[in-house]
Amino acid sequence: MSRRRLIIFATLAFAVFGFFVVRAPSPVIALAAEPVFSIGSYEVTNTILSAWVVIVLLALAAFVVYRRTRDVEAALVPSGFQNLVEAIYEAFMGISQQVGGERNGKKFFPFVFTIFIFLLIGNWFALFPWNNVIGPVENYRYHYLHEMEISVVEVVEDLEAGERELSGGEIDAINDTFQNAFFMPIHFSDYETGSFQETHAQSDVHIDELREGHLSDVELAVRAAFTEDPLPSDLSGADLEHALAERLEHAGVAVKYVHDAIFYNLPLAAADAELVRATGPILSGSGFKIVPPRTLFDTPRDFSYDGFAEPVYIDAGNEICLPSDDRSCSGQAALTTVNTAHIGFVIELEDQGFAGETVGHIFPIFRALASDVNLPLALALWSFLAVQYFGMRGVGIGANFGKYIGVGSHAIVKGPMGVFVGILEIVSEVGRVISFTFRLFGNIFAGEVVLFISMFLVAFVVPTVFFGLEVFVGFIQAFVFAMLTLVFASTAVGDHDEHHDEAAEH
Repeated sequence: MSRRRLIIFATLAFAVFGFFVVRAPSPVIALAAEPVFSIGSYEVTNTILSAWVVIVLLALAAFVVYRRTRDVEAALVPSGFQNLVEAIYEAFMGISQQVGGERNGKKFFPFVFTIFIFLLIGNWFALFPWNNVIGPVENYRYHYLHEMEISVVEVVEDLEAGERELSGGEIDAINDTFQNAFFMPIHFSDYETGSFQETHAQSDVHIDELREGHLSDVELAVRAAFTEDPLPSDLSGADLEHALAERLEHAGVAVKYVHDAIFYNLPLAAADAELVRATGPILSGSGFKIVPPRTLFDTPRDFSYDGFAEPVYIDAGNEICLPSDDRSCSGQAALTTVNTAHIGFVIELEDQGFAGETVGHIFPIFRALASDVNLPLALALWSFLAVQYFGMRGVGIGANFGKYIGVGSHAIVKGPMGVFVGILEIVSEVGRVISFTFRLFGNIFAGEVVLFISMFLVAFVVPTVFFGLEVFVGFIQAFVFAMLTLVFASTAVGDHDEHHDEAAEH
């Protein structure tokens, strides 16, 4: 076998190995930039942080060139990095003077070249391996359960304020929960200490005990209290909340835990679909995917919830199982509370092989600058302002803005038609800003998505091709943005340049 065929065969084998054996987790693609940290009320996102890093790198490069050029003898014989910088500088200066004229080209150059070099380095910075892979992980278990907790807390708060009334069927569901499935709160977070992993371990121990049928004396007392004295079906508002608290305290639940006990065990069927904001993560073969909330009960309810709640079946003897279990779950009541959903979540993690692991998606520290629409929009607005500034400096304030008004001595076209032309000019300027913004944003964001998907589908070889394309796209987008700004600036002073050149000839 020839060397060329051997290389081709090895490359194909490597790609096939990456497709079938080494698969990256399913990517989470988000339009909005993810927050990394906050400075007071100011939230620093990963695109802002990346922009700061790029600015620092450019500043360091400028400082190195400045130090180099201070040595006159060394500057006369450029080499290495200085030679590269001078070549780029001279090439772009030549383009600026060719498009804008020798005099105006020098004026436009600093602004246009800054846009080009900032976008170029920013686009290429996004191709380094630290982008979109390093950062804190949002744990789906925490997010999912926290959203459920918020939903039930809202119900409890509405009950306390007398702003909510429940139907007789919902009261029956609450009684069923406390009679059959009351658990002391299974904590999944610690807001005071932030020891998230520690409380996860503690909750896992608690869930294991419950799955083995262990109940505390307080839990048995609560079940007995609601069995002997169920809530009347006509309770509503604050009376219902008070009746719940009274029975829990009578059963021995400490006063400071009564509120937690209520909202951890209040059936989420008591909340209508609008209040339940949780979106549950469903496990797939390659990681988590987000699906809309839903639920299935033995009896239909006007309510939507997540699939992790529905597999938890608990009977009066504290038997816990899932429909997917080999043993039969017949005869059990399906109960949905924050506690039972937490149990279902942990059991589902175990079934999928994620026991004891942190499952979630990364909030990357670094991300492509232009993949956040705010940066292309900001640059487009600065480009618009710069063009207006150059226009006012070149042809005067009246002539620059006369084309938008259509009246006065500076109007390009006068009369009613001039007003119409002025409106078209305004629409044209707004269209430029929109075009600038979404051309850059769309190309860079789409490039990131392509890289995500290619690495997810085929881990080796194939993504390299797309990385090469993104190097080219990053350069083209920076160059196009800068060139269009240069062209528009040249157009804004075009008439003045013509008059100036004619005067110089005479």
